[in-house]
Amino acid sequence: MASAGSSLSNSEFTCSICLDFFREPVSTPCGHNFCQSCITNCWDSRDISQCPLCMTEFHRRPELQVNTGFREVVEHFKRMRAQGSDDSLAKADEVACDVCEETKCKAVKSCLVCLVSLCQIHLEPHQRVSALKRHKLISPVGNLEDWMCKEHDKVVEFFCRRDQKFVCTSCMKDVHATHETVALEEECALRKDRLHMMDTEMKRKLNVKCLKVQQVKNSKVQGQGDTEKAKVDITKAFSALVASVESYKTMLVELLEEKQRAAEQQADDVIKHLNLQIAELQKRSAELEEVSKTEDPLQLLQSPPPVFPLLHTEGWPPLRHHSLQHVETVRSTVAKLEEAFRLEMDRVICDISQADDGKETAKNADSSEMEGLFDDELEKIQHQYAVDVTLDPDTAHPCLILSQDGKQVRDGGAKRNLPDNLKRFDFFHFVLGKEGLSSGRFYYEVKVTGQVGWEIGLVRESICRKGDNVSLRPENGCWTIGLYWGCYQANTNPPIALTLEHEPQMVGVFVDYEERKVSFYDVETRAVIYSFTHCVFSLNAPYLRSFLWPYSSTTTKCIIYPFFRPGSEGSYASLQITPVSRTAPAQ
Repeated sequence: MASAGSSLSNSEFTCSICLDFFREPVSTPCGHNFCQSCITNCWDSRDISQCPLCMTEFHRRPELQVNTGFREVVEHFKRMRAQGSDDSLAKADEVACDVCEETKCKAVKSCLVCLVSLCQIHLEPHQRVSALKRHKLISPVGNLEDWMCKEHDKVVEFFCRRDQKFVCTSCMKDVHATHETVALEEECALRKDRLHMMDTEMKRKLNVKCLKVQQVKNSKVQGQGDTEKAKVDITKAFSALVASVESYKTMLVELLEEKQRAAEQQADDVIKHLNLQIAELQKRSAELEEVSKTEDPLQLLQSPPPVFPLLHTEGWPPLRHHSLQHVETVRSTVAKLEEAFRLEMDRVICDISQADDGKETAKNADSSEMEGLFDDELEKIQHQYAVDVTLDPDTAHPCLILSQDGKQVRDGGAKRNLPDNLKRFDFFHFVLGKEGLSSGRFYYEVKVTGQVGWEIGLVRESICRKGDNVSLRPENGCWTIGLYWGCYQANTNPPIALTLEHEPQMVGVFVDYEERKVSFYDVETRAVIYSFTHCVFSLNAPYLRSFLWPYSSTTTKCIIYPFFRPGSEGSYASLQITPVSRTAPAQ
């Protein structure tokens, strides 16, 4: 079916006057074909008869007869074209050809001079005839009337940027003479560029949101795992506590019962011994009473003198009286433990509740609104908690070069000959701040502009400084973020990739020791980059012992220090500790 369309041109079956397929085709003596009605009307409107194509004049109007054979060929071609090219027919949402009479084909161009939309067949004269080639063709549109200026009845070819309307050439000479007008094609290209930029930005934001959704999903899964692990640990801790309390209770009860049984046995032995002595004394008392009744002086004096019985009391064991003093001590100790346990549990529950409230607020707030909330908060932090931080040269890796004022550090690449000490890092290119913190709050700012990679944060004093056995994870006493190979990352376990709207040039670091929180701010946008919560700043004994014995020294508050790692060799920009600006940037 398609072979007919490829072997024969559509122009061979199209009338050059009506630009449609031949209807009742006739041939002139010069050999050109026309629709019978088209050529008749053409000759009727003129004084002479001539061919519209070759302009051959006929002194006498030719008698034209319908070429029936050619008509059948045209009809056959039209049928084959309709059957083999269904995709050329105009659909409901497509612009149809205005010239097609029966089956409407899909328009491929619209002529602003003829004010018609043309299919590929009817467009052929505009591509062949010189006069028609000068017509302005555009992509097919269905509202060609809108392209006509209502005031001057001319085609609108320009766009007035001031009035945001289409204008014709007459409009440009009249009302819009002093306005900025451009060709429609130029304005259309500009609009397309803007739309493309908007689409690109929209897709970028879409990718950011999709990435955020994935991060939230990952966080959700991780949170579920952490919650289950915490539930298991809490159950074990409370089970151990209950078992320990029950064990000590059983031990104390058994000890008291044992002491009571010993005291009762002792009392029974003493009573038995005393009963024997009582019997002996009663017997002697009866004998003495009998002797004292004798009236004969001679007999009384001849009787042996009475002997008082010897009672052995020295060997008696001392009576044990169970004192309640120890019981009162137990009661007081248990009461103190109960109070300390209750206070600790109330604090933990309060911390968890506040953290959950913060998450719920974050769910219901838009990200742009959340960033706005940090403006005043960061300004308050800058005013109240800013401190002066300097670098500690005794901790710096030998490759690092510090400024004389201790405010800047860069990686020099080559190892310098520096005295070794226990504080100095000897493998990783790290350096700590001189100022440490073991309570309260403090804030400082670090300029990271020009760094191809960097790392800043807080670490415990106990961080390993020798060899490569250093893992920057919170469980190891490290709370840091950094830029690695063009990607921002929070060094959690596992690490979290950070999607930032802008590359930070100045990073603010805020620490709340009592609240166990480390936050990083983009100082320029006033937005939070990342926050570590529930940080373990202190070194604790096992958890149960730490709250069972609150007055003992099982909990040691550690000092935490600012931590820095500049970009590797080749990055000549320094990591710089800058004075904190007390004024919020203009919005």
